[in-house]
Amino acid sequence: MSRIAVVSDSHGSTENIRFFLPRLGQIDALWHLGDHAEDAEALAARLNCGFVAVRGNCDPFSPAPLTYTVEWHGRRFLLLHGHTVSGRLHLLYAAKEANADAVLFGHSHVPSVETAEGVMLLNPGSLSIPRTVKGPSIAVIDLTENTFSAEILFCD
Repeated sequence: MSRIAVVSDSHGSTENIRFFLPRLGQIDALWHLGDHAEDAEALAARLNCGFVAVRGNCDPFSPAPLTYTVEWHGRRFLLLHGHTVSGRLHLLYAAKEANADAVLFGHSHVPSVETAEGVMLLNPGSLSIPRTVKGPSIAVIDLTENTFSAEILFCD
């Protein structure tokens, strides 16, 4: 099994990751979906794993790409921030164009996970500035040889 932590919209504040550490277990990779993409390095160091980051609307000078496609354990994931794609339908189109099994996005600071037309749409919410009463959030993707699933975790 493989486990990926997905974060977005950290906005320079990585300290909330400490609330998630006891529940994460072994993480194989961290994927940061923008708005302070440079936070990915510090977060990955805390999780003792490698990382990938994409650029968000608050990352104008970041060398990170706007989108990134990751092949992981036989699955294809499209990573983007979401500020260049308006709405669920366009996210789904982007995933289909990339032949992706899932599209991971942030920008709204509102966590969500759903499946549409066989494609997972995952927004981990915001690690530092949530727009939900449940507080800061991240997502975890679990992959086995034949399946993958995602879960939103909230600060407790």
